[in-house]
Amino acid sequence: MGAAVLVANGPGGWDPPALLLTTPLVILRFRDGRTRLYASDADEPFFDEQGVQPIVVLQQVLHNIKQHLPAAGPKAGKPAFPVAVVAAAYEFGRWFSPHESAFRHADELEEDEFFASVFIDGYRPDTRGETERIGYAGAVPEGWMAGAPALKAPPADQPDPTIIPHYSTRAVDESELQPEVDRELYRAAIERIHEHLSAGDIYQANLTLPWKGRTARTPEDIFDTALKRGGANYGMTLLTPQGTVLSFSPELLLRRRGDDIQTRPIKGTFRIPNVADGVAQAREALAASEKDRAEHVMIVDLERNDLGRVCEAGSVKVDPLLLPVEHPTVMHLESWVKGKLRPDATLVDIFAAVFPGGSVTGAPKKRALEIISELESGPRGIYCGALGWIDADGDIELNLPIRTGLVRPDGSVRLHTGGGIVADSEWEREWEEMRDKARFFIEALKG
Repeated sequence: MGAAVLVANGPGGWDPPALLLTTPLVILRFRDGRTRLYASDADEPFFDEQGVQPIVVLQQVLHNIKQHLPAAGPKAGKPAFPVAVVAAAYEFGRWFSPHESAFRHADELEEDEFFASVFIDGYRPDTRGETERIGYAGAVPEGWMAGAPALKAPPADQPDPTIIPHYSTRAVDESELQPEVDRELYRAAIERIHEHLSAGDIYQANLTLPWKGRTARTPEDIFDTALKRGGANYGMTLLTPQGTVLSFSPELLLRRRGDDIQTRPIKGTFRIPNVADGVAQAREALAASEKDRAEHVMIVDLERNDLGRVCEAGSVKVDPLLLPVEHPTVMHLESWVKGKLRPDATLVDIFAAVFPGGSVTGAPKKRALEIISELESGPRGIYCGALGWIDADGDIELNLPIRTGLVRPDGSVRLHTGGGIVADSEWEREWEEMRDKARFFIEALKG
Protein backbone atom coordinates (compact mmCIF):
# COMPACT_ATOMS: atom_id res chain seq x y z
CA MET A 1 0.00 0.00 0.00
CA GLY A 2 1.19 3.51 -0.78
CA ALA A 3 3.35 2.71 -3.83
CA ALA A 4 3.08 5.23 -6.65
CA VAL A 5 4.12 6.07 -10.21
CA LEU A 6 4.15 9.61 -11.60
CA VAL A 7 4.76 10.06 -15.32
CA ALA A 8 4.44 12.95 -17.76
CA ASN A 9 3.69 11.69 -21.26
CA GLY A 10 5.27 14.35 -23.45
CA PRO A 11 6.70 17.83 -22.81
CA GLY A 12 5.62 19.69 -19.70
CA GLY A 13 3.88 18.01 -16.82
CA TRP A 14 5.48 16.53 -13.75
CA ASP A 15 8.86 17.69 -12.51
CA PRO A 16 10.60 15.23 -12.60
CA PRO A 17 8.79 13.74 -15.62
CA ALA A 18 8.94 10.17 -14.29
CA LEU A 19 9.19 8.81 -10.77
CA LEU A 20 8.55 5.35 -9.29
CA LEU A 21 8.15 4.98 -5.52
CA THR A 22 7.64 1.42 -4.33
CA THR A 23 8.44 0.95 -0.63
CA PRO A 24 7.06 3.54 1.82
CA LEU A 25 8.31 3.80 5.39
CA VAL A 26 5.24 5.49 6.87
CA ILE A 27 1.54 5.69 5.92
CA LEU A 28 -0.70 8.57 7.05
CA ARG A 29 -4.49 8.18 6.97
CA PHE A 30 -7.03 10.89 7.81
CA ARG A 31 -10.81 10.69 7.93
CA ASP A 32 -13.60 12.08 10.11
CA GLY A 33 -11.14 14.43 11.79
CA ARG A 34 -8.77 11.67 12.97
CA THR A 35 -5.13 11.35 11.87
CA ARG A 36 -3.35 7.99 12.12
CA LEU A 37 0.25 7.04 11.35
CA TYR A 38 1.39 3.49 10.57
CA ALA A 39 4.70 1.87 9.86
CA SER A 40 4.08 0.54 6.36
CA ASP A 41 4.27 -3.09 7.49
CA ALA A 42 2.03 -2.62 10.56
CA ASP A 43 -1.73 -3.00 11.04
CA GLU A 44 -1.96 -0.83 14.16
CA PRO A 45 -1.11 2.90 14.23
CA PHE A 46 1.68 4.30 16.39
CA PHE A 47 0.00 7.74 16.29
CA ASP A 48 -3.77 8.23 16.57
CA GLU A 49 -5.12 11.70 17.33
CA GLN A 50 -8.45 13.48 16.87
CA GLY A 51 -8.61 17.10 15.77
CA VAL A 52 -5.10 17.54 14.42
CA GLN A 53 -4.52 18.82 10.89
CA PRO A 54 -2.94 15.95 8.87
CA ILE A 55 -0.82 18.35 6.81
CA VAL A 56 0.86 19.58 10.01
CA VAL A 57 1.46 15.98 11.16
CA LEU A 58 2.86 15.07 7.73
CA GLN A 59 5.28 18.00 7.82
CA GLN A 60 6.48 16.86 11.24
CA VAL A 61 7.03 13.32 9.94
CA LEU A 62 9.07 14.59 6.99
CA HIS A 63 11.11 16.89 9.23
CA ASN A 64 11.84 14.21 11.83
CA ILE A 65 12.84 11.55 9.32
CA LYS A 66 15.09 14.02 7.50
CA GLN A 67 17.09 14.53 10.70
CA HIS A 68 18.15 10.87 10.59
CA LEU A 69 19.27 10.78 6.95
CA PRO A 70 22.97 11.21 6.10
CA ALA A 71 24.12 14.81 5.64
CA ALA A 72 25.51 13.80 2.25
CA GLY A 73 23.89 11.30 -0.02
CA PRO A 74 22.57 10.68 -3.51
CA LYS A 75 21.42 13.92 -5.13
CA ALA A 76 17.91 13.54 -6.46
CA GLY A 77 17.06 17.12 -7.42
CA LYS A 78 13.32 17.28 -6.94
CA PRO A 79 11.66 15.95 -4.95
CA ALA A 80 14.04 16.08 -1.98
CA PHE A 81 13.89 12.98 0.23
CA PRO A 82 12.04 12.19 2.39
CA VAL A 83 9.03 12.80 0.17
CA ALA A 84 5.34 12.13 0.71
CA VAL A 85 3.02 11.02 -2.07
CA VAL A 86 -0.38 12.45 -1.18
CA ALA A 87 -3.99 11.94 -2.21
CA ALA A 88 -6.49 14.49 -0.92
CA ALA A 89 -10.17 13.85 -1.58
CA TYR A 90 -12.35 16.70 -2.79
CA GLU A 91 -14.21 16.45 0.53
CA PHE A 92 -10.98 17.27 2.40
CA GLY A 93 -11.96 20.83 1.52
CA ARG A 94 -14.51 20.84 4.34
CA TRP A 95 -11.67 21.39 6.81
CA PHE A 96 -10.92 24.72 5.14
CA SER A 97 -14.43 25.90 4.24
CA PRO A 98 -16.61 27.59 6.88
CA HIS A 99 -19.77 26.20 5.26
CA GLU A 100 -20.72 22.68 6.36
CA SER A 101 -23.36 22.60 3.61
CA ALA A 102 -20.60 22.89 0.99
CA PHE A 103 -19.60 19.23 1.52
CA ARG A 104 -22.83 17.54 2.56
CA HIS A 105 -21.76 14.19 1.03
CA ALA A 106 -18.50 13.97 3.03
CA ASP A 107 -19.91 11.38 5.46
CA GLU A 108 -20.66 9.06 2.52
CA LEU A 109 -17.03 9.02 1.41
CA GLU A 110 -15.46 5.55 1.27
CA GLU A 111 -11.91 6.78 0.66
CA ASP A 112 -9.64 8.49 3.18
CA GLU A 113 -10.06 12.26 3.09
CA PHE A 114 -6.27 12.64 3.11
CA PHE A 115 -3.76 9.83 2.48
CA ALA A 116 0.02 10.00 2.32
CA SER A 117 2.88 7.54 1.98
CA VAL A 118 6.41 8.63 2.93
CA PHE A 119 9.54 7.44 1.11
CA ILE A 120 13.27 7.94 1.45
CA ASP A 121 14.12 6.29 -1.86
CA GLY A 122 12.70 5.78 -5.32
CA TYR A 123 13.54 5.22 -8.98
CA ARG A 124 13.61 7.34 -12.13
CA PRO A 125 14.68 6.74 -15.71
CA ASP A 126 18.17 7.98 -16.51
CA THR A 127 19.39 9.46 -19.81
CA ARG A 128 20.16 5.98 -21.14
CA GLY A 129 16.57 4.84 -20.67
CA GLU A 130 17.53 2.68 -17.69
CA THR A 131 16.16 2.89 -14.15
CA GLU A 132 18.25 4.84 -11.66
CA ARG A 133 17.76 4.49 -7.91
CA ILE A 134 17.66 7.79 -6.02
CA GLY A 135 17.41 8.71 -2.37
CA TYR A 136 18.72 6.74 0.58
CA ALA A 137 19.09 3.18 1.80
CA GLY A 138 19.33 2.39 5.49
CA ALA A 139 17.35 2.79 8.70
CA VAL A 140 15.63 5.46 10.76
CA PRO A 141 16.11 4.60 14.45
CA GLU A 142 13.37 4.13 17.03
CA GLY A 143 12.38 7.37 18.69
CA TRP A 144 12.45 9.54 15.55
CA MET A 145 8.92 10.48 16.66
CA ALA A 146 7.18 9.79 19.96
CA GLY A 147 6.02 6.18 20.02
CA ALA A 148 7.34 5.48 16.52
CA PRO A 149 9.15 2.23 15.70
CA ALA A 150 12.44 1.99 13.84
CA LEU A 151 12.05 2.16 10.06
CA LYS A 152 14.18 0.40 7.49
CA ALA A 153 14.43 1.18 3.78
CA PRO A 154 15.22 -1.55 1.21
CA PRO A 155 18.91 -2.42 0.89
CA ALA A 156 21.00 -0.61 -1.71
CA ASP A 157 21.38 -3.76 -3.80
CA GLN A 158 17.64 -4.44 -4.08
CA PRO A 159 16.70 -5.28 -7.70
CA ASP A 160 14.97 -2.51 -9.62
CA PRO A 161 11.18 -2.94 -9.89
CA THR A 162 9.95 -4.41 -13.15
CA ILE A 163 6.22 -3.64 -12.91
CA ILE A 164 3.98 -0.80 -11.85
CA PRO A 165 2.62 -1.54 -8.35
CA HIS A 166 -1.10 -2.30 -8.34
CA TYR A 167 -3.81 -4.42 -6.77
CA SER A 168 -4.79 -7.34 -8.97
CA THR A 169 -8.45 -7.40 -9.94
CA ARG A 170 -10.63 -10.45 -9.38
CA ALA A 171 -13.48 -9.57 -11.72
CA VAL A 172 -14.82 -12.38 -13.90
CA ASP A 173 -17.24 -10.21 -15.83
CA GLU A 174 -16.89 -6.79 -17.42
CA SER A 175 -19.24 -3.91 -18.10
CA GLU A 176 -18.54 -0.69 -19.96
CA LEU A 177 -18.49 2.51 -17.96
CA GLN A 178 -21.91 4.12 -17.81
CA PRO A 179 -23.10 7.35 -16.17
CA GLU A 180 -24.87 6.82 -12.85
CA VAL A 181 -27.16 9.80 -13.51
CA ASP A 182 -29.58 9.71 -16.46
CA ARG A 183 -30.05 12.48 -18.99
CA GLU A 184 -33.20 13.88 -17.39
CA LEU A 185 -31.67 14.21 -13.93
CA TYR A 186 -28.62 15.83 -15.49
CA ARG A 187 -30.86 18.21 -17.42
CA ALA A 188 -32.74 19.13 -14.24
CA ALA A 189 -29.44 19.90 -12.47
CA ILE A 190 -28.35 22.17 -15.34
CA GLU A 191 -31.69 23.98 -15.22
CA ARG A 192 -31.30 24.50 -11.47
CA ILE A 193 -27.83 25.99 -12.02
CA HIS A 194 -29.33 28.33 -14.63
CA GLU A 195 -31.83 29.52 -12.02
CA HIS A 196 -28.95 30.35 -9.65
CA LEU A 197 -27.14 32.13 -12.49
CA SER A 198 -30.22 34.20 -13.32
CA ALA A 199 -30.65 35.13 -9.66
CA GLY A 200 -27.03 36.32 -9.48
CA ASP A 201 -26.04 33.72 -6.86
CA ILE A 202 -23.10 32.53 -8.97
CA TYR A 203 -21.39 33.21 -12.28
CA GLN A 204 -20.30 29.61 -12.93
CA ALA A 205 -20.64 26.17 -11.32
CA ASN A 206 -18.78 22.99 -12.20
CA LEU A 207 -21.19 20.06 -12.32
CA THR A 208 -19.80 16.51 -12.37
CA LEU A 209 -21.20 13.19 -13.50
CA PRO A 210 -20.28 9.87 -11.81
CA TRP A 211 -19.59 6.76 -13.93
CA LYS A 212 -19.25 3.12 -12.96
CA GLY A 213 -18.33 -0.18 -14.61
CA ARG A 214 -16.29 -3.36 -14.16
CA THR A 215 -13.03 -4.56 -15.65
CA ALA A 216 -11.06 -7.81 -15.65
CA ARG A 217 -7.87 -6.00 -16.72
CA THR A 218 -5.22 -5.12 -14.17
CA PRO A 219 -4.68 -1.45 -13.31
CA GLU A 220 -1.12 -1.81 -14.62
CA ASP A 221 -2.42 -2.86 -18.06
CA ILE A 222 -4.97 -0.02 -18.09
CA PHE A 223 -2.31 2.54 -17.14
CA ASP A 224 0.09 1.22 -19.78
CA THR A 225 -2.62 1.33 -22.47
CA ALA A 226 -3.53 4.90 -21.57
CA LEU A 227 0.10 6.05 -21.71
CA LYS A 228 0.54 4.52 -25.16
CA ARG A 229 -2.57 6.34 -26.39
CA GLY A 230 -1.42 9.75 -25.26
CA GLY A 231 -1.49 9.56 -21.48
CA ALA A 232 -1.51 12.88 -19.68
CA ASN A 233 0.80 15.65 -18.51
CA TYR A 234 0.21 14.57 -14.91
CA GLY A 235 -0.34 10.81 -15.12
CA MET A 236 -0.24 8.92 -11.85
CA THR A 237 -1.11 5.63 -10.22
CA LEU A 238 -1.29 5.13 -6.44
CA LEU A 239 -2.15 2.17 -4.21
CA THR A 240 -4.60 3.34 -1.54
CA PRO A 241 -6.40 1.23 1.05
CA GLN A 242 -9.49 1.22 -1.17
CA GLY A 243 -7.88 0.32 -4.50
CA THR A 244 -5.63 1.59 -7.29
CA VAL A 245 -6.05 5.22 -8.29
CA LEU A 246 -5.46 5.83 -12.00
CA SER A 247 -5.08 9.49 -12.93
CA PHE A 248 -4.64 10.85 -16.45
CA SER A 249 -4.99 14.48 -15.48
CA PRO A 250 -3.96 17.29 -17.85
CA GLU A 251 -4.12 19.92 -15.09
CA LEU A 252 -1.62 21.24 -12.53
CA LEU A 253 -3.27 22.27 -9.28
CA LEU A 254 -0.17 23.50 -7.48
CA ARG A 255 3.59 23.74 -7.94
CA ARG A 256 5.84 25.32 -5.33
CA ARG A 257 9.59 25.83 -5.52
CA GLY A 258 10.77 27.95 -2.60
CA ASP A 259 8.72 31.13 -2.68
CA ASP A 260 7.59 30.62 -6.30
CA ILE A 261 4.09 29.16 -6.60
CA GLN A 262 1.79 28.56 -9.54
CA THR A 263 -1.41 26.90 -10.68
CA ARG A 264 -2.45 26.13 -14.26
CA PRO A 265 -6.25 26.16 -14.53
CA ILE A 266 -7.94 24.45 -17.46
CA LYS A 267 -11.35 25.58 -18.59
CA GLY A 268 -12.90 25.47 -22.05
CA THR A 269 -13.21 22.23 -24.00
CA PHE A 270 -13.73 21.19 -27.62
CA ARG A 271 -13.82 17.64 -28.92
CA ILE A 272 -11.09 16.82 -31.44
CA PRO A 273 -12.87 15.50 -34.56
CA ASN A 274 -11.62 12.16 -35.83
CA VAL A 275 -10.40 13.56 -39.17
CA ALA A 276 -7.02 14.41 -40.65
CA ASP A 277 -7.07 18.06 -39.57
CA GLY A 278 -9.12 17.45 -36.42
CA VAL A 279 -6.58 19.07 -34.08
CA ALA A 280 -6.48 22.26 -36.14
CA GLN A 281 -10.28 22.35 -36.32
CA ALA A 282 -10.57 21.98 -32.54
CA ARG A 283 -7.97 24.68 -31.90
CA GLU A 284 -9.73 27.15 -34.21
CA ALA A 285 -13.19 26.37 -32.81
CA LEU A 286 -12.02 26.80 -29.23
CA ALA A 287 -10.25 30.08 -30.01
CA ALA A 288 -13.44 31.39 -31.63
CA SER A 289 -15.77 30.34 -28.79
CA GLU A 290 -16.76 33.39 -26.74
CA LYS A 291 -18.45 31.09 -24.20
CA ASP A 292 -15.30 29.05 -23.55
CA ARG A 293 -13.05 32.10 -23.39
CA ALA A 294 -15.36 33.89 -20.96
CA GLU A 295 -15.68 30.75 -18.82
CA HIS A 296 -11.91 30.40 -18.73
CA VAL A 297 -11.13 34.03 -17.86
CA MET A 298 -13.66 33.87 -15.02
CA ILE A 299 -11.78 30.96 -13.43
CA VAL A 300 -8.38 32.60 -14.01
CA ASP A 301 -9.62 35.61 -12.06
CA LEU A 302 -10.75 33.29 -9.26
CA GLU A 303 -7.35 31.56 -9.19
CA ARG A 304 -5.57 34.92 -9.10
CA ASN A 305 -7.66 35.81 -6.06
CA ASP A 306 -6.92 32.42 -4.41
CA LEU A 307 -3.15 32.77 -4.83
CA GLY A 308 -3.39 36.40 -3.73
CA ARG A 309 -4.43 35.17 -0.29
CA VAL A 310 -0.95 33.69 0.31
CA CYS A 311 1.25 35.73 -2.06
CA GLU A 312 2.99 39.07 -1.73
CA ALA A 313 0.84 42.00 -2.85
CA GLY A 314 1.16 42.67 -6.57
CA SER A 315 3.17 39.52 -7.31
CA VAL A 316 0.40 37.41 -8.90
CA LYS A 317 0.67 37.36 -12.70
CA VAL A 318 -0.86 35.37 -15.56
CA ASP A 319 1.41 34.19 -18.39
CA PRO A 320 0.49 32.58 -20.73
CA LEU A 321 -3.26 33.30 -20.92
CA LEU A 322 -5.76 31.27 -22.99
CA LEU A 323 -3.22 28.79 -24.33
CA PRO A 324 -4.86 26.02 -26.45
CA VAL A 325 -3.46 22.64 -25.37
CA GLU A 326 -4.08 19.30 -27.10
CA HIS A 327 -5.00 16.24 -25.04
CA PRO A 328 -6.31 12.80 -26.01
CA THR A 329 -9.83 13.25 -27.49
CA VAL A 330 -10.22 16.95 -26.52
CA MET A 331 -8.61 20.40 -26.77
CA HIS A 332 -8.51 22.64 -23.67
CA LEU A 333 -7.66 26.26 -22.86
CA GLU A 334 -4.98 26.63 -20.18
CA SER A 335 -3.44 29.59 -18.33
CA TRP A 336 -0.54 29.82 -15.87
CA VAL A 337 -1.17 31.85 -12.71
CA LYS A 338 2.03 32.58 -10.76
CA GLY A 339 3.03 34.46 -7.63
CA LYS A 340 5.60 34.96 -4.82
CA LEU A 341 4.62 33.43 -1.47
CA ARG A 342 4.56 35.58 1.63
CA PRO A 343 7.25 34.52 4.13
CA ASP A 344 4.60 33.73 6.75
CA ALA A 345 2.43 31.55 4.48
CA THR A 346 2.29 27.96 5.79
CA LEU A 347 1.46 24.80 3.85
CA VAL A 348 -1.93 24.74 5.58
CA ASP A 349 -2.49 28.35 4.47
CA ILE A 350 -1.70 27.35 0.88
CA PHE A 351 -4.17 24.47 0.92
CA ALA A 352 -6.82 26.67 2.50
CA ALA A 353 -6.34 29.25 -0.26
CA VAL A 354 -6.53 27.00 -3.32
CA PHE A 355 -8.38 23.82 -2.28
CA PRO A 356 -10.54 22.58 -3.94
CA GLY A 357 -9.34 24.00 -7.27
CA GLY A 358 -11.39 26.81 -8.77
CA SER A 359 -11.69 25.14 -12.17
CA VAL A 360 -13.67 22.26 -10.61
CA THR A 361 -15.87 24.36 -8.33
CA GLY A 362 -17.06 27.69 -9.73
CA ALA A 363 -17.32 31.38 -8.99
CA PRO A 364 -17.72 32.70 -6.41
CA LYS A 365 -16.20 29.54 -4.97
CA LYS A 366 -17.98 29.26 -1.62
CA ARG A 367 -21.48 29.66 -3.03
CA ALA A 368 -20.66 27.37 -5.98
CA LEU A 369 -19.50 24.69 -3.52
CA GLU A 370 -22.87 24.81 -1.76
CA ILE A 371 -24.86 24.55 -4.99
CA ILE A 372 -22.69 21.70 -6.29
CA SER A 373 -23.27 19.84 -3.04
CA GLU A 374 -27.05 20.21 -3.42
CA LEU A 375 -27.12 18.97 -7.02
CA GLU A 376 -24.56 16.14 -7.10
CA SER A 377 -25.71 12.70 -5.96
CA GLY A 378 -22.69 11.66 -3.86
CA PRO A 379 -19.09 12.42 -2.89
CA ARG A 380 -16.42 13.04 -5.51
CA GLY A 381 -13.62 11.37 -3.54
CA ILE A 382 -10.14 11.66 -5.06
CA TYR A 383 -11.67 13.14 -8.21
CA CYS A 384 -11.21 16.95 -8.14
CA GLY A 385 -9.06 16.73 -5.00
CA ALA A 386 -5.25 16.60 -5.28
CA LEU A 387 -2.62 13.98 -6.20
CA GLY A 388 1.15 14.33 -6.18
CA TRP A 389 4.05 14.95 -3.81
CA ILE A 390 5.18 17.16 -0.93
CA ASP A 391 8.85 16.96 -0.02
CA ALA A 392 10.99 17.67 3.03
CA ASP A 393 11.79 21.19 1.77
CA GLY A 394 8.12 22.09 1.65
CA ASP A 395 8.06 22.07 -2.15
CA ILE A 396 4.94 20.77 -3.83
CA GLU A 397 3.82 19.15 -7.09
CA LEU A 398 0.10 18.32 -7.20
CA ASN A 399 -2.19 17.56 -10.10
CA LEU A 400 -5.88 18.33 -10.08
CA PRO A 401 -7.25 14.79 -10.51
CA ILE A 402 -9.68 15.03 -13.38
CA ARG A 403 -9.71 12.09 -15.85
CA THR A 404 -9.15 10.06 -12.70
CA GLY A 405 -10.73 6.82 -11.50
CA LEU A 406 -10.45 4.17 -8.82
CA VAL A 407 -10.13 0.46 -9.65
CA ARG A 408 -11.04 -1.71 -6.68
CA PRO A 409 -9.66 -5.24 -6.16
CA ASP A 410 -13.07 -6.69 -7.12
CA GLY A 411 -12.76 -5.08 -10.57
CA SER A 412 -15.30 -2.32 -10.03
CA VAL A 413 -14.35 1.01 -11.57
CA ARG A 414 -15.60 4.46 -10.64
CA LEU A 415 -14.76 7.85 -12.07
CA HIS A 416 -16.34 11.24 -12.76
CA THR A 417 -16.39 13.76 -15.57
CA GLY A 418 -17.32 17.40 -15.18
CA GLY A 419 -17.68 20.78 -16.82
CA GLY A 420 -18.30 24.42 -16.04
CA ILE A 421 -21.88 25.65 -16.46
CA VAL A 422 -22.46 29.31 -17.35
CA ALA A 423 -25.47 31.30 -18.52
CA ASP A 424 -25.28 30.21 -22.17
CA SER A 425 -24.47 26.54 -21.49
CA GLU A 426 -26.77 24.11 -23.30
CA TRP A 427 -27.48 20.91 -21.41
CA GLU A 428 -27.32 18.66 -24.51
CA ARG A 429 -23.87 19.97 -25.40
CA GLU A 430 -22.71 19.60 -21.79
CA TRP A 431 -23.99 16.00 -21.72
CA GLU A 432 -21.99 15.18 -24.83
CA GLU A 433 -18.91 16.90 -23.38
CA MET A 434 -19.16 14.62 -20.34
CA ARG A 435 -19.12 11.61 -22.66
CA ASP A 436 -16.19 12.99 -24.66
CA LYS A 437 -14.16 13.38 -21.48
CA ALA A 438 -14.96 9.82 -20.38
CA ARG A 439 -14.11 8.38 -23.80
CA PHE A 440 -10.35 8.27 -23.17
CA PHE A 441 -10.84 6.25 -19.97
CA ILE A 442 -13.43 3.96 -21.59
CA GLU A 443 -11.04 3.14 -24.44
CA ALA A 444 -8.17 2.51 -22.00
CA LEU A 445 -10.31 -0.01 -20.10
CA LYS A 446 -11.03 -1.89 -23.33
CA GLY A 447 -7.33 -2.26 -24.14
